[in-house]
Amino acid sequence: MSAWRTAEVLTAEDVLARSVADADKAVREAAKLRYPRREPSADDVRRVMQYAKSNAASPELRALQRRIAGGYLSWRQVLMGEAADDRGVKAALEADREALSALCRGEEPRVAPPKPEPRDDEPISFTEDAW
Repeated sequence: MSAWRTAEVLTAEDVLARSVADADKAVREAAKLRYPRREPSADDVRRVMQYAKSNAASPELRALQRRIAGGYLSWRQVLMGEAADDRGVKAALEADREALSALCRGEEPRVAPPKPEPRDDEPISFTEDAW
């Protein structure tokens, strides 16, 4: 044993080694959770494609649909998480996460009703002399 490696240093090295091993284990477990457990079915892909082409889809998802139509990616890559590092994929998934999850479960996505637009002929505030 070297003179500089005191009991405290050896203890610190053991704690560090255990921490690194625990971190490696956590990374391996997280990697297993990153990708879906099953391959998307043809129906899943069809539902997602139809939704991405609809007016209900976000602009980010419609942009991703155009990229996929251009052959840059595939819906399988997107749905399996293989393209998760792509900025456009991340933006589309964040914008339409709930709808895409529902579609892959075979459900219809919930569409929020459109907000009524304010009419120009209505006064914004009411005062006694407004009428």
